[in-house]
Amino acid sequence: MRVFREKVQVSMFRQLTGLTGLAIIAVLAVPAQAEPKFSFATTPGQLPRDVIPTRYAVEITPDPKSLTTIGTEVIDIEVRKPTRTVVLNALNLKVDKARLDGQLPGTVKIDPAKQTATITFARPIATGPHKLSLAFVGQVNAQAEGLYYVRYKTDKGEKLMFGTQMEPTDARRMFPLWDEPVFRTPFALTVNLPENFKAVSNMPVASEKRLGGGLKSIAFAPTPKMPSYLLVLCAGELESLDDQASGVKIGVVTTEGKSQNGRYAQEALKKLLPYYNDYFGVGYALPKLDQIAVPGGFGGAMENWGGITYNEAILLYDPARSSQSTKEAIFNVVAHEVAHQWFGNLVTMAWWDNLWLNEGFASWMDTKATDHFNPEWEVWLRANAAKNVAMQSDARSTTHPIQQPVTDPAQAASAFDEITYQKGEAFIRMLEAYLGEAKFRDGIRRYMKAHTLSNTTTADLWAALEEASGQPVQAIAAGWTEQPGFPVVTVSSRCEGGKQRLALRQDRFTVNDPNAKALLWKVPITYGEVGSDKVESFLLADKTATTTAEGCGAPVKLNRGDTGYYRVKYEGDLFNQLKQNFSRLQTADRVNLLSDTWALVQAKQAGARDYLSLAEAAKADTNLAVWQQILATLGEIDRLQIGQPGREPFQTYARALLQPVYQRVGWDAQPGELETTGLLRSSVLASLGKFKDEAVVAEARRRFEAFVRAPESLAPNLRPPVLSVVGRYADQATYDQLLSLARKTQSTEEKRNYYAALAGALDPKLAQQTLALSLKSEEEPNLSTNLVLQVAGSGEHREMAWEFAKQNYKALLDKRAFFNRYKYLPGLVANFTEPERAQEFEAFAKANLPAEALPEVSKGAEFVRASAGIKEQQMGEVDSWACSRTKIEGGKGTQFCLGVN
Repeated sequence: MRVFREKVQVSMFRQLTGLTGLAIIAVLAVPAQAEPKFSFATTPGQLPRDVIPTRYAVEITPDPKSLTTIGTEVIDIEVRKPTRTVVLNALNLKVDKARLDGQLPGTVKIDPAKQTATITFARPIATGPHKLSLAFVGQVNAQAEGLYYVRYKTDKGEKLMFGTQMEPTDARRMFPLWDEPVFRTPFALTVNLPENFKAVSNMPVASEKRLGGGLKSIAFAPTPKMPSYLLVLCAGELESLDDQASGVKIGVVTTEGKSQNGRYAQEALKKLLPYYNDYFGVGYALPKLDQIAVPGGFGGAMENWGGITYNEAILLYDPARSSQSTKEAIFNVVAHEVAHQWFGNLVTMAWWDNLWLNEGFASWMDTKATDHFNPEWEVWLRANAAKNVAMQSDARSTTHPIQQPVTDPAQAASAFDEITYQKGEAFIRMLEAYLGEAKFRDGIRRYMKAHTLSNTTTADLWAALEEASGQPVQAIAAGWTEQPGFPVVTVSSRCEGGKQRLALRQDRFTVNDPNAKALLWKVPITYGEVGSDKVESFLLADKTATTTAEGCGAPVKLNRGDTGYYRVKYEGDLFNQLKQNFSRLQTADRVNLLSDTWALVQAKQAGARDYLSLAEAAKADTNLAVWQQILATLGEIDRLQIGQPGREPFQTYARALLQPVYQRVGWDAQPGELETTGLLRSSVLASLGKFKDEAVVAEARRRFEAFVRAPESLAPNLRPPVLSVVGRYADQATYDQLLSLARKTQSTEEKRNYYAALAGALDPKLAQQTLALSLKSEEEPNLSTNLVLQVAGSGEHREMAWEFAKQNYKALLDKRAFFNRYKYLPGLVANFTEPERAQEFEAFAKANLPAEALPEVSKGAEFVRASAGIKEQQMGEVDSWACSRTKIEGGKGTQFCLGVN
């Protein structure tokens, strides 16, 4: 499932040369308590294993008027030992009738806290096969949990679409079942709908018949054995764009009038299916694969087997309106969800503690596949940004191992985070590079073949990779997946006998966590001299070690190609030498050096001037990934400067720093320019607008006025930055124009852009109006509640948004799906940079939120404390640097800089 990032892609493709298997065995030992391979009997879970399902036949009738459901099901079960009770999952359902083998009635007791239904029979059930018949009633939810609905606008008025979102634990909201991934079971689904509705599920339609009264019944072919969270049902007034790829029927399903905008996603799928068939060594398993565009309801995508659902903003591409950013996001997300058809669907993690086997691998594969088909996008280079999001979280006290205990639905939902996704992806890339691409792929093929239509643990994957590579993968990998955090490798160099002798030391890298437990990793180090293509490798298995590099003529750079998941700190004059040779570094190494240096600033192991001097060395750089790293860091410093007297001098400095790249890219695309140049232009313009560049603000306003009169006048790549700048400095008239555009458009992509623009308004009166919109029902709940987060973030009204959220937290949280409900308030509070706010939030949460929300609360509070620490330690140095580098003419900035200097 793609939920938390529209990933800023990129990083570089360079393979590491590994040590021989014997050399590694000599220095490593397998951990004493290694995770066991998959066993059904020992897999964690909440349900007993004395009764298991072997087949579901479900019939359900959702009413689009009352938004209720009625249903029946017959479950083939296998009783493994005599029992009088059957326990399965059910939530917000009323089970009217339970009967065994058509004769023996049962008494049903629902436990809302445990989310279970216990059916008790008058006598013990004998071992062997039986049939359990149930009748139930439920509801269609406003949030994307279980069976839900989305209302959307058309030229013929408002219409309604049904969709489902089952992962991780919401299938139990649609009908009673064994809702844990280890219970792989075939599903035969029948749905009764209005005659003008079309329905899509995992498998093709097997039959369709009229029922009378304006209804029809649609029966789908049975699925293979699969976990319940992959079940899908979408229905409404839909149309489809149909084709074939690799012998599979493929389609893009949309609401009426939008299917032609699915051509780009369809073409992406036609490329990806044969690519994955070959890579995994196992063909796609179902007869069809639909991609379903949902006009709201949730923000990401879900890999339902045979019927992937997407928010339509990341599936539909309109060349006349959609930006390059949207185009890339679509290909990347399609690649992610289609990769899940193997990692997650064909082979499924046994329990949520191994979620990374699904999400980390799909994230790695989506970048790999996107890079394969679109090398000009340089997605591996730009993946550094997503990796750094994970590393920032992984450095704080609230981090967790990739493999983490999960005991309840709240913990399962919480596991969908940057550690599972981005750290998982980064570690897989490092491991692939270390083992070698061919051996790694061979191991993946062995894994797929051995565990098709079954479940696994991480131990099963390590075993397959060990067989393929001949190396002790478990021993290398355990530290990266079974313990939290990551290392910083400190390196110093001296010349001896014409060679550089490198002294290496690893320590746990932390930010604002002085009491962190000391840990060690087996770190695959790559290094080489600047200007040389030769890359050497070294496995740092102990606290300290030494190695050598050929020649003393150039400085040595570690983590060549940015394939490693570790920081590097250069001691002595080594950092200054790298800075002086910055333009000679390969692009991935320039990006990596920038990101590592800023991370050291955050950890108080370097000064802000170290980073800013390095950024100045990049002034002449033309690469998108380099500038995305710099722009992101400048944006973070600007966030820390909100309300501070040094903000004006800093923004003046930032504008001056960006002038060279602004002059190169300008406003308008040039014939034959790279697609990445369009993204760079968009990013630079948005940043200059944020930093109050008067010329950029004026030109954005001019182009917006022309756009309102003639929408085709504004190029798709310019729409996001123009809208964000105009929204930021909007007056009431401009705000009203943006709101009108948001309400009129039928495009979810455009709607998102318009609402984000108006939510970024700096005018507090306009911010109040936006907050009021969040409680209304004119837009779907996910979009409307996001407005509060945007007012606090891009709008910089942190205090106002927090007070509003405290007053309305129940209404706001009720509009969020359970899956991301407890991440909502922490996401809002994370905009603060004062430590007392963290304490205030924790007190509020303890008084008002359930205990299961508190882990996410702790993450949000720790983020605030880390920001406060950086502001306290580093903003003085930022002020001094900015004032010394720029000329402030008049205003408070002049007086401030006089005091600083």
